[in-house]
Amino acid sequence: MVIPPFSQSLLDQDIFVLSNLALTVRRRLTERFAELGMNRWDVAVLAALTDNGPTVQRTVGTLLGVDPSDMVDMVERLVDAGWVERERDPADRRRYVLTPTPQGRRMFELARQEERRTREALLAPLDERGREEWRALLHLLHGHMRAGGLDALPPVGGTAEPEPRP
Repeated sequence: MVIPPFSQSLLDQDIFVLSNLALTVRRRLTERFAELGMNRWDVAVLAALTDNGPTVQRTVGTLLGVDPSDMVDMVERLVDAGWVERERDPADRRRYVLTPTPQGRRMFELARQEERRTREALLAPLDERGREEWRALLHLLHGHMRAGGLDALPPVGGTAEPEPRP
C-alpha cells in the first residue's frame, strides 16, 4: 500500500495525520479480514457476543451503534456462515438471542490474531514504553470522545476558543 507524500501543510494538521493513519490501518485490516472471509462488522458482532455471552439481537445492535434493520442483514450473514446461532428468546418470543458457535469463536480468534499482527506492524517503531503511552493516550482520547468531547466544537467559522484545562 503506497501512502502519498503529503505536503507539509497537511502533515502539520494532526487530525489529518490521525485520520489518514486510521484510514490506512482500516484498509489493511479490512484486507486481512477479507482473506478470512470476514468483514469488520462480523468481527464486531462476534466481539460483542464473546464479551457478553448469548445476547438479544437488538442489544448487540445498540452496543455497536447499528440500526436494527442493518443488524438483521449482519446477523443473517453470520448465521449463514455458521458463526452465530439465532434462536427465539424464551422470555419474549418477539426477540432473537444470538450465541457464537464454536466455529464463530475460532473465527473471532483468527480475527484477533490479524488485529495483533496489524498493530505490531504499525507500532514497530515504538519501544515498549512508547507502546504503553500510545495505548494510554488512545484510550484517554476515545473516552473523551465518547463523553462528548467533540460536542464542544464552536460553530464553523466561530471564534470561541476551548477553555484551557487545569
